[in-house]
Amino acid sequence: MASRSNTRFQKRLKELARASKRRDKEEKKQQRKAEKVTDGEGPPIEAIDPTDLGLPPLDDQEEVVKVQ
Repeated sequence: MASRSNTRFQKRLKELARASKRRDKEEKKQQRKAEKVTDGEGPPIEAIDPTDLGLPPLDDQEEVVKVQ
């Protein structure tokens, strides 16, 4: 019966290790989430001129919308 007690102890150690790992992962997840939400900094957004893409200018598009 001594082995039964030992296996219970080992199982308890494994459960504690899993719980600890789970807590660590959750803390890291929350930390990454907090870092991600900072100031909204990012690359600047630039307007694209439709003529650079070979499209008609925006003024022509407005006339098409008015006709419809």
